[in-house]
Amino acid sequence: MIPFVLLFTALILAAVEILSRRDELRRLHVRFSLDTQLAEPGECVTLRYTVSNFSALPLLFTGFTLRLDSVLTLEEDEAFLRRHAITDFTGTRVNYRFSLGARRQFSGKLRFSVKQRGLYELGKYYLEAGDFLGIKPMLRSGEITGRIICTAASCDTPSIRALGGVIGAVSVRRFIHDDPSMVLGYSDYSGREPMKQISWNQTAKAGKLIVRQNDFTTDSLAEVLVNIDPTSRPLMERCLSLTSTVCRLLEAKKIPYSLRSNGDLFSVTEGLGTSHLFFIQRRIGLSRLTGYTGFPELIESCLRQKRSNCTFIVVTPVLDESCQNAVDRLRRYADLKPIVLCAKEDEP
Repeated sequence: MIPFVLLFTALILAAVEILSRRDELRRLHVRFSLDTQLAEPGECVTLRYTVSNFSALPLLFTGFTLRLDSVLTLEEDEAFLRRHAITDFTGTRVNYRFSLGARRQFSGKLRFSVKQRGLYELGKYYLEAGDFLGIKPMLRSGEITGRIICTAASCDTPSIRALGGVIGAVSVRRFIHDDPSMVLGYSDYSGREPMKQISWNQTAKAGKLIVRQNDFTTDSLAEVLVNIDPTSRPLMERCLSLTSTVCRLLEAKKIPYSLRSNGDLFSVTEGLGTSHLFFIQRRIGLSRLTGYTGFPELIESCLRQKRSNCTFIVVTPVLDESCQNAVDRLRRYADLKPIVLCAKEDEP
């Protein structure tokens, strides 16, 4: 009786072993997700992963390895690093060993950060699984799906702190600017009104100076002008940090803002809100610091599309003669005095 039971058990195990070898790794599915696609340097990002067994048979041995690119830094505690992580010149490998029941899954997460601006792949994964008895292991590899964009870091310098006060004044000014297109009525000229408020049609009719009484507007906005000069990459990286910080300040003050550049930041139309800021920060992260035209041409394009009640914020790596002349021209023809942030002068 016992030999018969042993023989029957051996036949069952052999049958299950044969069946398990027919689709070793096809029954395993790996899925990845990121909690964000855009981060600042040093910001913690979470990568979640799931290994699913869609087979009716359990896997007694499963190996799962994540090889993160060297630009990614793990942000896990020491106990986790000692148990699962190995770091060398090729990057960091995170290893797991587990058994996986039928129709079950294994899930986990990793926290990492990126130190420099740019677009990064996450790395590769390796999935090892044996047959039912673990006699014949098989290996499969693939790319970790998803990419992370690291935008420029925010900065806190004297010029940025001073800019915060100016932007606050712009925010207040939005509610005290009078709109020449909204006329409430007319009154006699008292001598205190600016000449541009004089209505010459009404003056001709009344035979005395008459001024318009305008309604107030909330249409004041800001436009960030970025001078991309690829000859000085360190200063340009600082320019991108200044640009990122300026946009965050404008967003915090709820001032509608647009962005215009003479390079691969291109132009972003006026807007406000999380998605608007995300789009600009994404452009900053993806920039290769490629310039297409000169800074004077950028200023000319602004003057051709003259906008009232617009505060121009110029971000430039250096303020040389050509750049200074362009800024002076903008100052002469713009309604409001432009604000200039120079990366060279802003260095700590």
